[in-house]
This record gives sequence, C-alpha cells and structure tokens, in this order.
Amino acid sequence: MQILKKLRDATLASLKDCKEALVEANGDLDAAHEILKKNGTLKAAKKADRETNEGIVKFAEKNGKHVGLKLLCETDFVAKNEMFQDLVNNILDALADIDQTVTTIDDLDSSVADALHVMVTEAIAKIGENLKLVDVYIGTDSAYVYNHPWNKVVSVVYYDGDAEKATDVAKELALQVAAMNPVYLTMDDVPEQEKNDAIAGEREALIKSGKPEDIIDKIMSGKMQKAFSDIVLFEQECIRDGAKKVKEIIPEWVTITKYIRWSV
Repeated sequence: MQILKKLRDATLASLKDCKEALVEANGDLDAAHEILKKNGTLKAAKKADRETNEGIVKFAEKNGKHVGLKLLCETDFVAKNEMFQDLVNNILDALADIDQTVTTIDDLDSSVADALHVMVTEAIAKIGENLKLVDVYIGTDSAYVYNHPWNKVVSVVYYDGDAEKATDVAKELALQVAAMNPVYLTMDDVPEQEKNDAIAGEREALIKSGKPEDIIDKIMSGKMQKAFSDIVLFEQECIRDGAKKVKEIIPEWVTITKYIRWSV
C-alpha cells in the first residue's frame, strides 16, 4: 500500500492504473512509473483526434521576458481545472528559461519542443482529455500585456519609448486590440492587392467623371481609410472616445511597433 500511495502521489494516475502498473512491474516502483508513462502516451494518442475547442491563452513576465502560450482542451470545465492551470504555469516557467526569441511554436528547438510535448502528454493521461499546445511565444522587447479575465483573450502591445511614460498608452491600445480584434497595425501593413480589391473600379469612375487628379487622390485616400477603418488598429475608433481614431491618441514620443492578439 505504501508503494501504491507513492506511485499515485508521483503520477496522479488513477488508483486502478497504479495497481495494474505495479502488478505488471512485480512491485518495482520505478518500473511501474515507466509503465504509466508509456500507457499515458498511448492514451494521449487515442485522444489525439478529439476536438479541442476550449482552453487558455496567457502571457506572463518572467526572467525579463514576455512568454506566452495557447493551450487547448476539450471542455471549459478542464480549462478551469487546477491541474490544467498548473500545466499552463509549468510550460510558461519552462519557456522563461529559454534564451531564444520565439514567435511561433515552430521556432522552438526540437529538444525543447519534445520536452513540452512530454509535459502535455503526461497531463493528458492524468486529466483524461485531449490537450494541444498550439502556440508559444518568447520575447524581450518592451510591451504591455493584457490578459482578459478567464484567459480567453490576450493582447500584447510592443512599443519603443520611455517605459514609464509609454505604459499607459500601450495599455489603452492593448484594451483596444482585445476588444476590436484588428488585422493590421497601420495602413502601410495592408497588402497592396487587398487595398486595390477594396476600391476596385472607383478610381476609374472618378476619372471618367472629370475630377482633377489631385482631388481623386484625396477622395481615394479617404475611401481607403474608411474601407479599412474596422480592421486597421490605427484607423479604428477609440473604444473610450469614438470621436478619435487610435492613431490620434498616440503621443509622438511613443512608437507602437507591433501587437499580438490570441484568443480561444
């Protein structure tokens, strides 16, 4: 019974699984532990095709870095489970120990990716649901992080400028990003083809109407900004003051360089 208790405390596996592993291992604790690991991998493989529509997105400041993840599960009940929350925090801690800039999970070194995969696989065996580590992030640039309550949406706004002065500005933009879900930072980031598609035929119609070229350019510029006012962050109406665009509340001494928005 003492060995059984040690095995269960170490693995958090069910009492039934622990008993079966000990019988198979002839009472050897270490061997039983390995059996449970192997069985956990098999269980994870069986669950791999099950849909994961719930989970958590979260960023944290650790070791002078911003680290983030998107970890999915099958049900909201599990997303709020203490064991799942512990897995989230353990992965964030592991990311904080990595001296590497990572903008997507594909950037991870294979050894690190394998270690994280093992953590997730072991958790699947304990939690009983399919889990997927969809994305991770590691960065060191100045940023403001906003984790929306319940960790279903996270936004991170990166900036150049004095941190003490810029924090309030970056915070406002992080709230804007979380609420309004822009696709692009500025009009310059919108692909030319997308711009052309949005106003196809309008310039030609204005030319045929006989309007001067300089007037046409002004009209087209206005139409372009209006066409993308919902999906370009700087062109959006401020959520706190609809009379202003986002770009109008950014002081000249702050440069917003990029943003991230993840959601479940």
